[in-house]
Amino acid sequence: MKYNFNEKVDRKDNHSAKWEEMKYKFIDNDLWPMWIADMDLKTAPSIIEEMKLKVEQGIFGYVYRPDSYYQSAANWSEERFNYKINPQTLICSPGVVPTLSILVRLMTDIGDKILIQSPVYYPFSSVVTENERILIDSPLKKDINGYYHIDFIDMESKLAANNIKLFIFCSPHNPVGRVWTREELEKTCELCLKYNVKIISDEIWRDLVLPGNVHIPLASLSKNSEKNTITCFSPTKTFNIAGLQSSFVTFPVKKEWENFDKELSLLDIKRNNPFSLVAFEAAYTKCTDWLEELLIHLDGNIEYVSNFLKEKLPEVKLVKPEATYLLWLDFSSLNFSKEELSKLMQIEGKIALDDGFWFGENGSGYERMNIATPRYMVEEGMKRIEKAVKTTRNLSSIKEF
Repeated sequence: MKYNFNEKVDRKDNHSAKWEEMKYKFIDNDLWPMWIADMDLKTAPSIIEEMKLKVEQGIFGYVYRPDSYYQSAANWSEERFNYKINPQTLICSPGVVPTLSILVRLMTDIGDKILIQSPVYYPFSSVVTENERILIDSPLKKDINGYYHIDFIDMESKLAANNIKLFIFCSPHNPVGRVWTREELEKTCELCLKYNVKIISDEIWRDLVLPGNVHIPLASLSKNSEKNTITCFSPTKTFNIAGLQSSFVTFPVKKEWENFDKELSLLDIKRNNPFSLVAFEAAYTKCTDWLEELLIHLDGNIEYVSNFLKEKLPEVKLVKPEATYLLWLDFSSLNFSKEELSKLMQIEGKIALDDGFWFGENGSGYERMNIATPRYMVEEGMKRIEKAVKTTRNLSSIKEF
C-alpha cells in the first residue's frame, strides 16, 4: 500500500480531546482511548501539504470561498454517489451538530415535536431537548442476529399521532453501522412526505462505507425527496480533519437556504478559517486514492476484532458494520447494568469506550469502539476488553470491584 496507516503517532501534549479529555467523561486520563470519533491516523499528505503552504505564507487573515470550493464538493457527490448537486444550494457551516441546532430553532417552535431513531448519535437528542422541543423516539428494531432495521410500523404511528415537524435521520448510521437500502430510504421518504415532515439527513459518514455496501443519498431518490430533505455532510470524519470544524449543508429550497444563511450572518460564523478552506478542497480533489486505502485498513481492523471475539470472547457479539469506523459491541450477555458495564471497562479494562446508553436507553448493554487507529491500538484495546470480560467469569457482580 502507498500509505502507512500503522504508523505510531504520539498525540499526547497536542491538546487532543481523545487522549487528554477522558477525565471529564471517565474515571481519569489513564485509559486506552477508543472512544470519541476521530482517527489516530495522519490525514492525507495532499491535505497536509496544502495546509503547510498556508503556514509558510505566514498570514492567517480572513478568507473567502472561491467557486472551486463549492464545486469540489458538488463534483465529489456526483462522482462517488451519482448525485448531482447544484453548488448554489450549498452552504458552509461550522459543523453538523451546530447545523442541527440552528435548523431546529429556525424550522420549529418551542414545544414542537421532532423525531429521531435510537440508538443514535447522542447530540440528536440534545439539540432537540436543549432547544425546548419535544423528543419523539421511534427506536430501531433489532432482529435475533443483532442486525438493526427501521421499524416502519412504529415510525408511521409516531408520525400520525404527534404532528411531528422534523425528522433527524442518520445515514449511514452511527452507532449501529447500517447503510440503508434503497427500499428503506424510499419508505422513509414516503412516510415523511405523507405526514408533511421535513427531513434533516446527517450523511457525514457517507464516504466511509465499507466494501460490499453502497450509500444512496436520501435526496437523490426523487425530486419530491430532494425538496423535502436538507442534507448535512463533510469531509471531516473521512479525512480526519474534524478539528478544522466546518461542514456543508445543501438546501434545495431557496427560502430555507436564505433563512440559514441569514442566521449564520447574525451569529457572524459564515467564514472558514484559512486551513479548513484549503483542506476541504484538497480532500475532494486530491485524496481519492488515500481514502480507498483507508477503507481497506479499516476493514482489516474490523476483521481482526471480529476474529478476536469469536476466538477469545464469545460472550461479546459484533454485527460487522456496513459503514463508519465504529463498532457496536454487544455485552448484554454479561447481564450488567449500564453503570456496571461502564465501570467494568474503565476499572478492569482500563479502556475508554463510548457507553451504549449515551445513544439512548436501548443502547444499554453496548459499548461503541473506534477502530480508526493503527493496528497496534486495536490489538491493545481488545486485550484490555478481554481482561475485563475474563474478570467477570469469576465474579457474580461488578459491584465487587
